[in-house]
Amino acid sequence: MKQIHNEAKKLYENIKKYSTSDVAHKISFEMDLPLSPTKSKKNKWVKFISRELEKQFDENTIKNIRMGCYCTENGKLDESKKFIKDIYDISTSIDDFVDKMNVYDVGWYLKDECLFTKYTSCPCPMLEGIDILPTKTWCYCTVGYNKEIFEYVFNCEVEIELIESIKMGNNQCLMKVKPLH
Repeated sequence: MKQIHNEAKKLYENIKKYSTSDVAHKISFEMDLPLSPTKSKKNKWVKFISRELEKQFDENTIKNIRMGCYCTENGKLDESKKFIKDIYDISTSIDDFVDKMNVYDVGWYLKDECLFTKYTSCPCPMLEGIDILPTKTWCYCTVGYNKEIFEYVFNCEVEIELIESIKMGNNQCLMKVKPLH
């Protein structure tokens, strides 16, 4: 029996939430993604998946599908959640929290009651071989990854907007995090 890459499985499950299993299967599995893909194979697969999602769905649906596709990075997600939550829990205010996080050169800031977070390098392991993407489609998984972190940290639902993306030609990935409490 052929083994299927976790990225493809997760994508399939998320597409099924918004479409039929036939559509989900066609998009997720039509192009094979080996268990240990080369950068070139990842590149082709990412571009194929992005094109297919963009043919089938509107941007909001694509965002919802991709936000559910974030990876746990072999435990790194849980480590990040705990690390950030521990700092948040010992902070005396949101300003203090941001100051404490910025000791680690994260470059976060507050504006209009929202937290702005950034990455100075692309955090996605699937995009190592890609210089520029034409749309935000693939980057929405990083939004989901950060939503998972900040809902855990703030203990409430958050809304996250991707403002800038390195893979779209910006110097950083910038996200606006708005707690909904």
